[in-house]
Amino acid sequence: MKGNLKGMRPKIAAFGVAATGLLGLLAFRYPTEGNPIQAIAEKLSAYYTTVRPEKAYLHLDRPAYGTGETIWFSAYLIDALRHQPDTLSKVLHVELLSPQRQVVARRTLRLSGGRTYGDIELSDTLKSGTYLLRAFTTWMRNVNPAYVFQRQLQVWPAAPNQPDDFGGATPRPSAKATTKAAVVAGKVDVQFFPEGGNLVAGLPATVGFKAVAANGHGASISGQVLDEQNKPVGTAFGATHAGMGRLSFTPAAGQRYHARVKLPDGGSADYPLPAVQATGYALRVLDAGDSYNVEVRYKGAPGAPVPGPAMLLSEVRGYIVGLIPRPLTDNGAPVTWKLSKARYPNGILHITLFDAQSVPQAERLAFVLNGPPALRVTLTPDKAAYAPHDPVHVKVQVTDAAGQPAAAHLSVTVAEAGAASLDADGGNVATSLLLTSDLAGYVESPGYYFQTSTPETAQALDNLLLTQGWRRYVWKEVLAPTPPLLVYGAEQGVTLSGQVTGMGQTGIANSQLTFIQSKPNRSVLTASTDAQGLFRFTGFPGKDTAVVTLQARRTSGGSNVIIRPDLGPPTFGAPLPPLPALNAAPPAVADYLRRSRQQQVQERQNNPDGEALRNVQLGNVAVTGKKVLIAPDDTRRLYPGVVANTVVDFANDLSAQSGLNIFQVLQGRVAGLTVSGSPPNMSVQIRGSGTPLFILDGQRIDIDFVSSIQANQVEAVEVFKGPEAAIFGSGANGGVIAIYTKRGDKNYKGNDQLAPSPGILTVKVPGYYAAQEFYQPRYGAPVMNAPTMDPRRLTLFWDPQLTTGPSGQTEFLFYTADGSGNFQIATEGITLNGQPSRGSSTIYVAPKSR
Repeated sequence: MKGNLKGMRPKIAAFGVAATGLLGLLAFRYPTEGNPIQAIAEKLSAYYTTVRPEKAYLHLDRPAYGTGETIWFSAYLIDALRHQPDTLSKVLHVELLSPQRQVVARRTLRLSGGRTYGDIELSDTLKSGTYLLRAFTTWMRNVNPAYVFQRQLQVWPAAPNQPDDFGGATPRPSAKATTKAAVVAGKVDVQFFPEGGNLVAGLPATVGFKAVAANGHGASISGQVLDEQNKPVGTAFGATHAGMGRLSFTPAAGQRYHARVKLPDGGSADYPLPAVQATGYALRVLDAGDSYNVEVRYKGAPGAPVPGPAMLLSEVRGYIVGLIPRPLTDNGAPVTWKLSKARYPNGILHITLFDAQSVPQAERLAFVLNGPPALRVTLTPDKAAYAPHDPVHVKVQVTDAAGQPAAAHLSVTVAEAGAASLDADGGNVATSLLLTSDLAGYVESPGYYFQTSTPETAQALDNLLLTQGWRRYVWKEVLAPTPPLLVYGAEQGVTLSGQVTGMGQTGIANSQLTFIQSKPNRSVLTASTDAQGLFRFTGFPGKDTAVVTLQARRTSGGSNVIIRPDLGPPTFGAPLPPLPALNAAPPAVADYLRRSRQQQVQERQNNPDGEALRNVQLGNVAVTGKKVLIAPDDTRRLYPGVVANTVVDFANDLSAQSGLNIFQVLQGRVAGLTVSGSPPNMSVQIRGSGTPLFILDGQRIDIDFVSSIQANQVEAVEVFKGPEAAIFGSGANGGVIAIYTKRGDKNYKGNDQLAPSPGILTVKVPGYYAAQEFYQPRYGAPVMNAPTMDPRRLTLFWDPQLTTGPSGQTEFLFYTADGSGNFQIATEGITLNGQPSRGSSTIYVAPKSR
C-alpha cells in the first residue's frame, strides 16, 4: 500500500504530559517496560497508521429541495484524526439514493487537496420523498460502510407538471385509514443500553433507552421498569428528546426485567431489558463541568479472587490519554479516575476499561467541547437592504477562538430565508466532523445538539452517546497480532474493480481476465484475480466514458463464472421515512413550493427550446414514467401497441450487469411491486394482488423460469399494474411483468451485446463529472449579460470554492434577482489546521417598484 504516512500517527499522552520518542507514547509514573496500557496504545496507534481513516462532508446550497431543481454541493475530504485536508485519495464518489435506497444519480469527482464540487439535477419527473445523499472514497470502505457521509434530504413535489395539493382542505380520514394509521403509529422499537455494556447483579446501573417509530424518527414514550413479578423497580422514566432518555436502578441476581412502555398512540407494550450478569464490571461516567469522573465497580463470584488492577484508556480522534491502573475491590465500592476535558481536542471521547489481562470489559462515549464547536466566520454585506438587480459586496473574516485570523477553505450560499430554514437541525460541518462522522447509524436532527449550549441539550447529547455506541474500530481488530486486511486501495484515478465468482458468491482465485476497451480508445490487457477473486483496473484518463468488455475464465479454461463489477457500498435497508402530507407540512413549505414553481416556469419561458433539457433523466435512474424503451410495434410484444406506464431500463443500468437476477434488480425500484425471498426462491406481487403474469419476448412463462434469467441478458422490463393489465385477460389479475431480452431484439446495437454469454460482461466506466457553473448574471455597465427576467428566487448565489489566506479575509460579489424578501448568506468550511468554521448573515431585497 503506497502513501505518505508522515504526520498520521496519533498523539498519545498520559496525564496531559506528552512523551518523546518515535510514537510519542504514554508516560507513566512507574516503569513503562511491560506496561500493558502502553502496549494497547501502541496497537491503537499502529492501527490508525495502517487504516488512515478519512471523512467526507458535503456543504449544500440549501437543506431541502424540490423536483425540477438542482442540488449544488461543495465537498471536503479530510483525514479523520486531525481534520486536515486529505491527500490520500484522489477520487470522491457522490450518490443520491431514492426513498427505496436505490441509486438514482452518481457522480465521480476528481479531488485536489481534499476539495471538489458538483451538482445533481433533480428531474421534474422524479417522485417526491426522502432521499439519501452520500459521499465516500473507495479507501473508506475498508472500515464499516456506516461511516461514509450520509444526509437525508427532503425532495418536495415542486415541478410545474406535478400535482399541487398543498393549501387545500384537509380531507377527513376514513375509519379504515384511521385504524391503519394507529397500527403504524404503534410500531415503536424500544431498545435499552446499559452504561458500560452490561447489567451486573448488585451494582448500580444507568440504562439509556431509544424509541424509534415506524417512520424512523424518535418516539415520545414513558414507562416503568418491572421485575419478573411485575413489581415496579426504580422510578418511572420518559423520553426527553428524539425518543431517548435514561433510567437508573440496581439489578438483582436471578431477575429478568422488562419495561412497560406507554406508546404515542395511547397503547402500551412490554420490552425486555438485557439479561443481568452474575459477575462483571460496571462503568459510570459523570460530568463534573471541566472534567469527567469515571467510576468502576466490580462484582466477582463468591470465593473467587479479585482480579488485578483495572486500567483505563481514553481517546479523542487518536489523541490518547492513559491513566494509572487502580486496584479493585469486591465489595461494590468504586474506584475512580478524573479526566480533564482540557487535555483533549473537541469530539467524541471514547473511554475503555481493560482488565489486568488487557481484555476490554466496558466502554462508554462522552463528548468534549472546549469552546464553540465551530470557528466564527463573520460575513459583512455592504448594506442591509437592496433593490432588485443590485450588486451585493460581502466581506469575509475567519477568526479562531482567540480572535486571531485563520486561513480556511470555504463554500458560500445565498438562499431565500424560508427555503434555507426548512431543515434547520439537519446538520452542518461542525456536527458532521465532531459528532455524526464518528457514530454508526442515523442521527436525527444533529444540529439540535450544538444549536444552543444548555443543560437540556448537553443531557440530550449524552443520551445520544449512551445509546448509539461506538463502532469506528473494534478492539478485537486493534489488538489482533496481524494488521487489518485492507481490501480497497486508495483511488488515484478512475477505477474499474469487481470480483469473479462461481454461480454462488465465492470468489475464484487466479481467474484469467481479458480486458478489452472499445471506447474512447481501443486497448487490450490481460490479468488475473487475487486469492478472493478480486480485480482492479486503473489508469483511465477520466475525460470520457470508457466502454470495457471483460472476459473471465477459470484456470481450467471453463467460462461458467460471473463477473460482478463493484457498485459501491451496499444500498440495502428499510425505506427512508416518507414526507409528511403537504397539508400537514411546516408552513414554510407552501411558500417555498410556490417560489420554486414560479422559478421553474420562468426558466422555461426564458428558454422554451430547452424544455427537453428539463426532462433528462438522472444518471442511473432505472424507473421511468411513460417512457417507451421498446417500440410499440416491436415483434416481442404480445399485443403490439400496448405499452406499460412503468418501464425499467436494464441495458443502461450498471446494477443490472452485476450477475443479479431480474427480481433482485427490480426489488425496491417499482412502486407497488413487492419482491420477497432470496434466489432461487423468490416471489413477486403487485399491490398485493397475487402473482403477476410473466411474458418473455411475447411468450407466457412461469416464475421459476424468470428466476433463472440473469439481469445482464435483459434490455428492459415493463410492469403493467391494475386496469392497464386488463387487456391480458383474466390471468392477469395480479398484473403483468413483460421481459424483453437483448438477444430477442434483432436490431439491438448496445455495446454490451455479448453480456448474455457466460463469463463476459460489458460495462460503461464514467469519467470525471464536469460540474455545471452556477448562473451568476451581472447587471449594469460594462458587462451586460443579464436576462430581461431573472428567475432566481431560491438560491441567488453559490460559490463552492472560496479561500481565505493567512489574514483570514476574502470577499465576494453577487447580484440580487427579481424576487424580494429576506435572504440568508451562509458559509461553511474547514481551516487549514482542521477546525470547522461557520457563519451567516441576512440581507433584505425590496419588491420591484411598479
